[in-house]
Amino acid sequence: MMKYRVIVNGVSFYTTGAAIKRGVGDFVGVNAAVRQVFERMQTAIEIGLAASVTVYDDRMQSTRYDVQISKV
Repeated sequence: MMKYRVIVNGVSFYTTGAAIKRGVGDFVGVNAAVRQVFERMQTAIEIGLAASVTVYDDRMQSTRYDVQISKV
């Protein structure tokens, strides 16, 4: 089982690919941002990837997440 270190806006935690696919937090926006970066990482030949992801809520208000994922 591959372990990943995920950092979202400065908060880091360790998780697995299966947990990322299920959702890693209580907020839909965080889950969407982490999943998007994780999917990009799966298609690239990288040991880590960082991106800024903007997520919009139902009122079209944007929230920006800085996400970093690296293999442990």
